[in-house]
Amino acid sequence: MSGDICVTKLSSSIGARVEGVDLRRDIAEDVQLQLAQALWDHQVLVFPGRDVGMDEQIRLVSCFGVVQPLEVFRFLGEPNATLVVDAKGGGTVDREGKSQRAVVFNQHHRVSEFQGWHTDSSFMRELPQAAALRAEVIPPVGGDTGFASLCAAYDALSPVMQEWLVTLKAVHEVPEGFKQGIQIWQYGEDAEARFDAEYPPREHPVVIEHPHSRRRALFVNPNYTTRIVGMTDSESTNTLRFLHRHIATPDFVYRHHWSPGDMVVWDELVCLHLAPQDYRPHERRLVRVTAGSVAPVSPLHLHSAA
Repeated sequence: MSGDICVTKLSSSIGARVEGVDLRRDIAEDVQLQLAQALWDHQVLVFPGRDVGMDEQIRLVSCFGVVQPLEVFRFLGEPNATLVVDAKGGGTVDREGKSQRAVVFNQHHRVSEFQGWHTDSSFMRELPQAAALRAEVIPPVGGDTGFASLCAAYDALSPVMQEWLVTLKAVHEVPEGFKQGIQIWQYGEDAEARFDAEYPPREHPVVIEHPHSRRRALFVNPNYTTRIVGMTDSESTNTLRFLHRHIATPDFVYRHHWSPGDMVVWDELVCLHLAPQDYRPHERRLVRVTAGSVAPVSPLHLHSAA
């Protein structure tokens, strides 16, 4: 299809509803460009309820990059970009009749003060550029997904704080329970040893610049960021505590209440997401597909290289 799409903002800081795209058909190049621009502008795109499945989800997320698994799954040899997020750890069957991977993470292992806000696996060299989430099982109560804009969080800081933070780096580490959550044993007897060697603690800039929108964003999250480089333990803990609380300010957050057929796409580089556990003991199952890859880069590095 070709033509203009309808993009309606959902808040002043993050999120937009998209209408006028028929995901059952190939998406024309000009529409793909409009969708990409909308994602860079709003960071979260909501495609309201319609008759969609795996084919439509893959077609949509491919507008933002090559459909592929997270870097960690590619390293382990997993070719399937589809991931089932299920509190019970149960998977579904994909469009080729193969079982999909299922994961369940303990979101509260060390972040109960801030809940489980995160961007996927920020301890890696690169993150997916975009992710699409589709609900297969919606609980009768709760089960929303929250998204927080790291761009809006940065913009709201004072110029003094912005200028200081842009000079800092933070350490991102694999959290306790992560390897169990991805069921690492299924990738071979040596998978855990290979994983540990490949993913030691990694430094990323505290402030990054988006490669498309050129907006600056904070790049820390309570799930993976453990300390600020060069600070004492007390200084680092208190700086991160401030930033983690600031990021989750309601003004920067869009909370999506799922309806049948909904699909949500978000920019992994500059959004955190969170799934509150307010639906238990009911069942909730979402399917996620990721596309593209992008490295967090400091604006200081970009401008000095130019």
